[in-house]
Amino acid sequence: MSRIRSVAIYVPCLQPGGAERVAAVLATGFHVAGISTTLIVDAERPENRGFVAPGVSVVVLGGGHLGNTRRLAGWLRRSGADVVMAIDAPASVKLAAAKLLARSRTPIVISYHGHAEIVRGRLGGAAFRLAFLLTRLSDRTVCVSEGLARRLVAEWRAEGAKIVSIPNPIPVEHAHRAADAADLAARPPAIVAVGRLVAEKRYDSLIRALTLLPANVRLTILGDGPERAALERAAAEAGVAARVSLPGFAEPWPAYGAARVFALSSVSESFGNVVVEALASGLPVVATDCGGPGEILEGGRYGTLVPVGDTAALAAGLGAALADPGDPALRIARAAAYAVPQIVERYLAVFESVVAGHA
Repeated sequence: MSRIRSVAIYVPCLQPGGAERVAAVLATGFHVAGISTTLIVDAERPENRGFVAPGVSVVVLGGGHLGNTRRLAGWLRRSGADVVMAIDAPASVKLAAAKLLARSRTPIVISYHGHAEIVRGRLGGAAFRLAFLLTRLSDRTVCVSEGLARRLVAEWRAEGAKIVSIPNPIPVEHAHRAADAADLAARPPAIVAVGRLVAEKRYDSLIRALTLLPANVRLTILGDGPERAALERAAAEAGVAARVSLPGFAEPWPAYGAARVFALSSVSESFGNVVVEALASGLPVVATDCGGPGEILEGGRYGTLVPVGDTAALAAGLGAALADPGDPALRIARAAAYAVPQIVERYLAVFESVVAGHA
């Protein structure tokens, strides 16, 4: 039985995004495991709120960066939490600062969910520039992939002895699983991609790849963001506007359940929640070899990896997967390794280690 009785998770908000979804899913996972769980946010957002179980206590700090760091410090002084964890780089900076302000002995765990080149805002950048300090101030640092951990040490002088790699928890029980190879082959020739509409996702490359595929192939990209207008123009200029759908942010499980193939075209992904979601749905995955997806797919054992930015290779991989989507069973089994209970146990083992170190 775990010696951990109470945990707090700090994340700026529950806006659309992989790290934000992880915060909500982990909070619920700890609660289900019988641990008193508090989720601390700067501001309320609805997009991932549905993943937070009713029994999780939610604290809204309700201010700007400086004010919320002070409020977080006050909460640390008052709380009896065994461990407090920050989700993603900006939150890690603020939690470390709050602990210093509070002069608290509460163990803290920080985490990195993205590579330095794709983090947003000043605090995100600062988390990498100060990694050498933050990893020393915290009791443990979690990276969501082995590759991210290696880069944090090699490029940002983080303290490797305090770093542990734990992949993201994925609620795979929500998947609309393909029954078998015949089920996938019988579906319309539809490709699905999921993620924010931002430049690093390189959906323009995916749209160009679509022009190299048969005219009956359709592409749906679930997500929203600043690149929407540019992507609409790219589809129109490529002559495939009628074959591309951009429905905005939506829960992806039904879209996986209707597609024949999943595509990821990113320049950089530290992990890739959507890759696991697609595998859990039984879909063949065609992804750029951009970091985390390569680890999930074990170098190509569980999906197809293509070079970043190689539109022709991306199109070839998608064409092959559409023609022969294969048996979903191995992919579904691979995704099970990322199920929430398994990942919660790995976090609890880390928490027990840091608490024992404070005893």
